[in-house]
Amino acid sequence: MVQQGQTFELTRRGPDGERLWAYRYRTGGRDSKRVQRGGFASEHDAREALERELERLRRERRITRRLTLSELVETYLDQHDVQPVTIEKLRYLLSKATAVFGDRAIGELTSQEIAAWRMTLSPGYRFEATQALRQVLHRAVAWEIIDVNPAKVGVDNPVRRRNEQHPFESWAELEALATAIGPRYGRWSSSRPRLACGRRSGSPWRSATSTATNASPSCGGRSRAAS
Repeated sequence: MVQQGQTFELTRRGPDGERLWAYRYRTGGRDSKRVQRGGFASEHDAREALERELERLRRERRITRRLTLSELVETYLDQHDVQPVTIEKLRYLLSKATAVFGDRAIGELTSQEIAAWRMTLSPGYRFEATQALRQVLHRAVAWEIIDVNPAKVGVDNPVRRRNEQHPFESWAELEALATAIGPRYGRWSSSRPRLACGRRSGSPWRSATSTATNASPSCGGRSRAAS
């Protein structure tokens, strides 16, 4: 939030020895940039100039706060200088938030609704999807579009215990990501371990592990010969 600012008398004097006044304010919180203007002939002039400047900033802030989450995500990803596969992973994770809040102005998002949304996510990617949203909204704070990150303040996001982590809960989720990031990275799907009789069930990670470590009977009841 833009602070109210203050007026004060300068220690220096004008050409004829007259008193001079100035104003100053911060663009955000305590650690934000401080702006100062001086050389006014009276405290009244300095106060009026300060009010005009603060009103201009409030108008600009109202405009930028109407930026939607989807627009912010696209702007962020366009400027995020990382590998393409990382961008696609972020886009996939952020799609969980934009599917619900995409058309909402980021200045309207609240911690309560983000905390509730987080609990609707599959435990397999709840932590990462929330962290991705925090990352994008943190940039909005740095750009002084919003004052507080609503995905961080008041939203707990504990890391799951390692032995409980399952990045994908079903084959459908895994194949959706493979489709989203394109054939270059999705090529594995044609050669992944097959379940018995072509059936898919349970977690893809558990299934892939079990088929890689245990011989499975093929369709028709025939067993694979031991090597």
